[in-house]
Amino acid sequence: MKARNLRLGVCVLALLLVAGMLFTFPGCFGGEPSVDEIWEKSQEAEKNINSLHMEIAISYENTKFGGGQIQTTSINVSGDNVQATSALFGQSFSEVIVVNGMQYSRTMGSEEWTEQPATISRETVTQQVEGFANLPSMASSSENLGLETLNGVEVYHLNFVLTPDEVKALFKSVEAAQLAANAGGEVDVWVEKDRGYRVKYEALVKNANITEQIGYGDIRVVTTITSINEPIAITPPV
Repeated sequence: MKARNLRLGVCVLALLLVAGMLFTFPGCFGGEPSVDEIWEKSQEAEKNINSLHMEIAISYENTKFGGGQIQTTSINVSGDNVQATSALFGQSFSEVIVVNGMQYSRTMGSEEWTEQPATISRETVTQQVEGFANLPSMASSSENLGLETLNGVEVYHLNFVLTPDEVKALFKSVEAAQLAANAGGEVDVWVEKDRGYRVKYEALVKNANITEQIGYGDIRVVTTITSINEPIAITPPV
């Protein structure tokens, strides 16, 4: 009888250990992959991107004036060729085209293009999303929120929580005064399940100094990426 009870106890213990392993290693045994596993795959996928279309929308909210749009930017990348158009507070602001090492640019209200050797590159116009590459190691916490569908494609929804210092480190290109009193933030990233491409970012920075006129509020930056590795024609202006 004692031997039978001992065998039963061993079996129960083994089942508990297996169950514990399933919860400890979510990427194993058919469970959801971890944030690090998804991110590692996406890092490799990003290296193989030759062309893309990117839309960036920056807005403010929770200010004494409510909310509104700050800037929108539309970007096309094809190899080393680039086209970027920006609008500030809803007004056309600038357009830049880089083709075969030559750069063509014009600013608000002008129909004339300025031509010069390229000073803007693919890396320049995509630096915002490339700056997110170290999110898993920078963020104080991260979570895989599971599978969702975005534009008809299955994607993993990842969430990263940032402390005020982590916000400053992530957005180091932003003027220090704008983020000096920030109250932390979050970044959500959507990663294609099959191909591993990061197709959407949504960053929220709390209590940032938006402009002198608007004052303090939250800044939201939404970046969507489409047409990955599809043909994109970028030509010099006529």
